[in-house]
Amino acid sequence: MQDREILFYDIEVFRFDSLVVFKNIDNQIVNYFWSHELTEEGNGFEKVREVVDGKILCGYNNHHYDDKILTKMMQGVPQKGIKAANDKIINGSDDGIKVDLQGAVQSIDCIQQIDLSMPGLKLIEGNMGKSIIESDVSFDLDRPLTAEEKEEVLKYCCYDVENTIEVYKLRKHSYFDTKEELVKMLGNDKAMKWNTTTISANLLLEKPLVKWAGLRIPKDKWRNVEGLPDEVWTMWELANDFKKGPEALKGKNCKLRMYDMDFVFGFGGIHGAAVGEKEFKNVMLLDVGSMYPSIAIILNVLGDATDKYDGIRKERLEIKHKDKLRSDALKLILNSVYGNLKNQYSILYNPAASSTVCVFGQMALFDLCRELYNAGYKLVNANTDGIAFIDPCPDNPIRYDRSYDVIWHEWEEKWGLYLELDTFAKWYQKDVNNYVAVYPDGKIKVKGQDVNKYHFNPEKGQHKLFSNNNLRIVHIALVEAIVYGKNPVDVLSEHMQEPELFQYVLRAGRTYQGVFDKHDNEMQRINRVFACRSPEISTKLYKKRADGGLVNFPDAPENMYVYNGDLKDFKDFGKIADFNHYLRIIRKKLDSWRVVVL
Repeated sequence: MQDREILFYDIEVFRFDSLVVFKNIDNQIVNYFWSHELTEEGNGFEKVREVVDGKILCGYNNHHYDDKILTKMMQGVPQKGIKAANDKIINGSDDGIKVDLQGAVQSIDCIQQIDLSMPGLKLIEGNMGKSIIESDVSFDLDRPLTAEEKEEVLKYCCYDVENTIEVYKLRKHSYFDTKEELVKMLGNDKAMKWNTTTISANLLLEKPLVKWAGLRIPKDKWRNVEGLPDEVWTMWELANDFKKGPEALKGKNCKLRMYDMDFVFGFGGIHGAAVGEKEFKNVMLLDVGSMYPSIAIILNVLGDATDKYDGIRKERLEIKHKDKLRSDALKLILNSVYGNLKNQYSILYNPAASSTVCVFGQMALFDLCRELYNAGYKLVNANTDGIAFIDPCPDNPIRYDRSYDVIWHEWEEKWGLYLELDTFAKWYQKDVNNYVAVYPDGKIKVKGQDVNKYHFNPEKGQHKLFSNNNLRIVHIALVEAIVYGKNPVDVLSEHMQEPELFQYVLRAGRTYQGVFDKHDNEMQRINRVFACRSPEISTKLYKKRADGGLVNFPDAPENMYVYNGDLKDFKDFGKIADFNHYLRIIRKKLDSWRVVVL
């Protein structure tokens, strides 16, 4: 694919008119075509094949929609047939529409594996702070478009292609390049349309795994982890009925207080946080390197393919710092196995094996917790594949019979896993799933829904542009109060000219009639709002159910100012926004973290 030019495209279909726009990677229009009444010359799309021939096409959700419509266009289908195909797809009944796979329609799709929420392009545009104003030209028009309407539709279609290009660029190195490397390894160009998890599974196996009947913990480990309470073993035994399917494991967990930690065991990894204390200094974190892949190899989860899987692991270790692209591709194969064991549509599907891997990991991590605690170390956090701890008496280096590094290497030999050490000057945690840690050089690591929007580095995937980019200012103010003791009022003041940090992007799904304001005026389905200080210019938006009932947007401000334009053009934000609204949220968060700012 790297040797072929990529064309980015989008299609708009009305009753009497259809449009397709093509752009290159530099956002330049290559060509665009409107339909016309079917004549001997064709339907208006006769030269499309000439434009796309030998190219890779890229759109947003094009595998589901645009590729199929484009095929109809190139087949010479009249506008009436194009509209019928459009309606079939929109209504979810497009089984009979085939894509021209053997011809010109060779494509990749920017929505593929972008996020579990499967956001629409308009939501991403909103998250980016861009204009999300929709065209005034209704798709329900029962007449041909006027020249002015065609011009407007072309403008909005070009705009969506422009943003598709931007999404592609954000995902090129992290997704598309790695995926292409996997396709080359598989030797099947058609796999470019598959998910990376499917490609990875097919690189490992040719036929489905034989499913295990239950847990397969090694006999020398089962009920042989010192200190692990009987109720945890009992829970695992009771849930060990996989004839009922994965549903048998839902909601099963065991909560215990041990070693001055609140632990949760179950089938989602071990979790634990220190009781009472929230702030720690000189924290050491021992992480299990490649934990689930390593356990899968120990347990021979892939049967005859386990040696192949282990070979991939070893190759990655050898080339990790020599060939980043192949290393990333191999890493993806390694990390996809555990998820595929739980994926009923994968040839790797084996829920009992998945649970065995998880249980084995919890046993091993608990054993490390016990060893560290009994040696005199204070446990801070346990989270699936890592244990954070401190030395409560660092000035007395001879107080231990077994220091943490001795425990570390003995544990590795016992469990067949390896640990990696990280250190932090400071560590603040609300609970096991929310913490802020500061490295010795001052760099900050964050985890959890309260703080995970603090960093914004799209190149490293540190952003929420593809999911929910609301209220970044709260995350920034919370972290800066925790780490630097900054007053949130000062943080708000510093960022008053950055409206993208204060936005709410509100969306109503297709199960709702739409979005309406407090005067029952219909709005767009996706809107950007801000907390507004002036009742005279504020409104409130609701989602309207099919029965006419109104539903609030959760956590949204009571008084809203709607601004759907590009935020670079929002000049009056500082005068309009109700900063006290954001301050109240920040202070509530600080209270939940037990942080006092003077």
